Amino acid sequence: MPTAGQFAEYFKVTARLGPYMPELLQDFHELGSFPDLIAAMLGRAGLAEGSRVLDLGCGKGAVSVEVARELGARVEGVDLCEAFLTEARRLAAAEGVADRCLFTAGDLREAVRTARGFDGVVFAAVGDVLGGLEETIGALRQCVRPGGAMVLDDGYALRPERIDFPGYEYLATREETLRQLTAHGDEIVEEDLISPEAQREQNRLYNRRLEHRARELTARRPELAPDVAAYIRKEHEECRLLEESVQCATWLLRRAAEPDR
Repeated sequence: MPTAGQFAEYFKVTARLGPYMPELLQDFHELGSFPDLIAAMLGRAGLAEGSRVLDLGCGKGAVSVEVARELGARVEGVDLCEAFLTEARRLAAAEGVADRCLFTAGDLREAVRTARGFDGVVFAAVGDVLGGLEETIGALRQCVRPGGAMVLDDGYALRPERIDFPGYEYLATREETLRQLTAHGDEIVEEDLISPEAQREQNRLYNRRLEHRARELTARRPELAPDVAAYIRKEHEECRLLEESVQCATWLLRRAAEPDR
């Protein structure tokens, strides 16, 4: 089972605040990902009923359930947060796809070492858990069969200067990002870029909901006020970063076929 330290690292918060993240994020069901877009991409990649999909960092299961419902795929979701997984199982049951969704608590870095033979893998809004983009793709492609699909929800820097913000240091320019994505010989099949207007609206709603839950938590647990305040400041800074310095994107890649032996 994940440790308290891993959980805090996952959200980049203090160890004291880590256990309260499910409470702060209770209003966010998709947790930064775009389930309908991802399911559509996988469908266009040829995944259909009976396909096996691995959803790494599945959170509350929004992507997993959408893929299972729309494509008839069998989805295995992995996440550190058991509270999120409880919500994922509840959602799968409510949508009638519980028999096609399996949710497991675990460290993504361990999961990619053993997961093999999937038809598709999703890595949506998880950041640098597996390293930079070249390293991330190197890990993801081992989880899928040759010719399999990989969906990555991430982004690239709009300027060449290194981004000095926790969890974003690995981002590079568009040219370098595309090079890293294809460094292992895989093909970028689709790219979807979020518009500046959509990014601002997403950030506005996110901050409003988060601040509401932050006030509730600090009223109940005033000793957490400094930790919560620091987290809220960080999230505001991150939203400004996403609007001014980062282009968020979702990519569909196809793993290269194995060379002839």
